[in-house]
Amino acid sequence: MITLEYGLLDCFQNVCSSIGKYETGISNIILVSNLYTYQCHYDVQERKIEFNEDRMNWVKRVKWNEYTNSSSFSFGDSQSEWIYIRPISHKGEHKYFLVLKHPEKNQKKIFQILDLLAKQLSYQIVTQPNLSSLFLQSTYQQQITNTIDEGYLTVNKKGIITFINKTGENILGLEDSKITDQPLVDVLPNFYPSPLETLHTKGNWVNREVFFDLPKGKIHLIFSVIPLFESGLPVGVVITFKEMKIIMKKLESLVSIQPIFQFEDLIYKSRAMYELVKTAKVAAKTESNILIEGESGTGKELIAQSIHNQSQRKGKPFIVIDCSSIPRDLVESELFGYVDGAFTGARKGGRLGKFEVANGGTVFLDEIGEMPLEIQVKLLRVLQSRTITRVGGHEPIPNNVRIIAATNRNLEAEVENDNFRLDLYYRLNVLQLTVPSLRERDGDIPLLAKTLVEVAANRTNRYSPKISVDTMKILESYSWPGNIRELENVIERAILIAHDVIEPEHLPKNIFHADQLDNQRKHEKHLTLNLTEKNVNSFRGMEKELIINTLCSVNWNKSQAARKLGISRSNLYEKIAKYHIEPVKEF
Repeated sequence: MITLEYGLLDCFQNVCSSIGKYETGISNIILVSNLYTYQCHYDVQERKIEFNEDRMNWVKRVKWNEYTNSSSFSFGDSQSEWIYIRPISHKGEHKYFLVLKHPEKNQKKIFQILDLLAKQLSYQIVTQPNLSSLFLQSTYQQQITNTIDEGYLTVNKKGIITFINKTGENILGLEDSKITDQPLVDVLPNFYPSPLETLHTKGNWVNREVFFDLPKGKIHLIFSVIPLFESGLPVGVVITFKEMKIIMKKLESLVSIQPIFQFEDLIYKSRAMYELVKTAKVAAKTESNILIEGESGTGKELIAQSIHNQSQRKGKPFIVIDCSSIPRDLVESELFGYVDGAFTGARKGGRLGKFEVANGGTVFLDEIGEMPLEIQVKLLRVLQSRTITRVGGHEPIPNNVRIIAATNRNLEAEVENDNFRLDLYYRLNVLQLTVPSLRERDGDIPLLAKTLVEVAANRTNRYSPKISVDTMKILESYSWPGNIRELENVIERAILIAHDVIEPEHLPKNIFHADQLDNQRKHEKHLTLNLTEKNVNSFRGMEKELIINTLCSVNWNKSQAARKLGISRSNLYEKIAKYHIEPVKEF
């Protein structure tokens, strides 16, 4: 392989291309080394550099040592051809020679052309190697790049690898001796498109992806390419690269939810919660997918976090995906990512999907019942093959995640209504957990309420008030359709308006009135029982007592009393007068 100072051939080509403008009779200009060995020649007619030593074999027959000080000398017995020679020098040393044959002796124009060409090439030797030595073969480069945490590879414009740092060797699993001075296409055969294309486009490549099958196995890299030029001429490229798995680890803290809850953080004493936690701890020790069912606000994500933190995947990503909040047309790209140019508006360079970021960890699919059917098909394929394919891409990417799905729907009913795939339901429902509603957690409300008071007080920087006995009774008797989430909101509201003690009037109206209505119903039931027990002999006496008790229950509001009794207001007035009913005076 011919080795020339970097950029010398380009300059040789550019300078020689101007010769055709002159009528010189020159057919070829030959570049020989300082040992007078053929390197290449420029064909004036074809206007290109050629490497054909056989065609210029006459160079070998010249006795160069006899003519080292000559500008031109005859060649052959007939002196029909004259050889012209000019040195290309650097620091007083002849590095190369320009040689040509011409039928005439001592042609001034030929001397001028060779002098101009030799000077320009001498300048090229002085200046052009600077960039090459700095970026492609520099000792300083080696010292600097061996301190960085990414692979660093330099390739000259011929596609020959000139340098790789230690990190790069470790990533590729190859020794320097098997990389340096080797063609890039041999070391990394499926590097497509070639980074050398940037020498033509003159633009950088940033954060592109590539997969390589190397002796160490299949690796997934993110790489960037910077093309290098000197005086407008291409020098080579610098390639930096990292393993995708390293980038994933750095992304975990940015895109994943930190699963802070442990089973020990759950507050309960009810039998229903005890059974749930017992089963969940068993599930945490497995790698099976889990389906968590329960009403909204019951704490399904807390259970999922606790399972993750007690599993073998503890410390790995915990990615939460709310299937109900992602726009339908973006679900696939959010879950599985997309490649560069996958669709209009796609981010340049593509984007990682949530499943890819979660690799090695847990994906929590909240509100799985809201997932569109067409995405359910793709999710099923991911669970079966344990690989993902980005939108617009074709390369399957290995994916190792554990699925914990949650829903407040009855998925069996959704399957029957053709809103959820049966095969996906079976894939998810390997282990099933049902989180009890707050009204089913006997004895847990006082524990939760007191804890939530302390948490809310700390969060709002307020004094932590106590909960009165009457208030606690109301909290325990309320049905809590919003479960713990609703209880948390009620407690936070109460501490904002209460002082030392949270009283019933500090509760929202719907809860306070619900308690009053419940008490009223109990009172009416009690009245009915009393009337029966007294064996009222007179219907009139029973009716009078009923009217009096109803009036008392509504603070003698006659309109409300009439509605409760199911009679008109005028009819009520008639009965009040008939039975001589008067308000009871309090002393």
